[in-house]
Amino acid sequence: MANSQYYIDLYKKNKWEAICLDIEVTEFGGPISLIGMYIPKPGLIESECFIKGKNLTFNEMKPLINKAKLIVTFNGLSFDIPKINKEFPGLIPKDKKIIDLHIIAKSLNMPHSLKTLENTFGIERLTPESEKKGVAIKLWNQYKKGDIEALSKLKEYNRQDTINLYFLAEKLIKHADSISR
Repeated sequence: MANSQYYIDLYKKNKWEAICLDIEVTEFGGPISLIGMYIPKPGLIESECFIKGKNLTFNEMKPLINKAKLIVTFNGLSFDIPKINKEFPGLIPKDKKIIDLHIIAKSLNMPHSLKTLENTFGIERLTPESEKKGVAIKLWNQYKKGDIEALSKLKEYNRQDTINLYFLAEKLIKHADSISR
């Protein structure tokens, strides 16, 4: 893995001051419907969900982004970060450190599908609908038609994504560290 020690050290040094970030969109290629952020802390599950039409605003999200020394994503450098930068210019500073787990997995010649990596490392999902492609868009559309329960499911779906990013980072960094020795 190119620069593997850099990413290993970056993660180990900053993991307790990181956020695991994932976005959902209203439709394929559409605007952001919500942004989830999980803040790893020993023994705690602390996450925030910013929802379109409620609290998905620059000013609501900026304090968490500013506080984080590191952003952990999956395919975020190709999708999440550019989408956020387009819809919320300046929210993520250009010098913010970002680890994209998709790129790390690819560089380690591992499967680079999120679901496959979760299965490979035994990282479980709590709800079966999390496995279905397009579930977040379907849930958003149900919510927009008045189904409040759909929003709860969407928030939980995203919450699992962000929390699992932390567990995946732990496994990938440990694997990369063992290879680099």
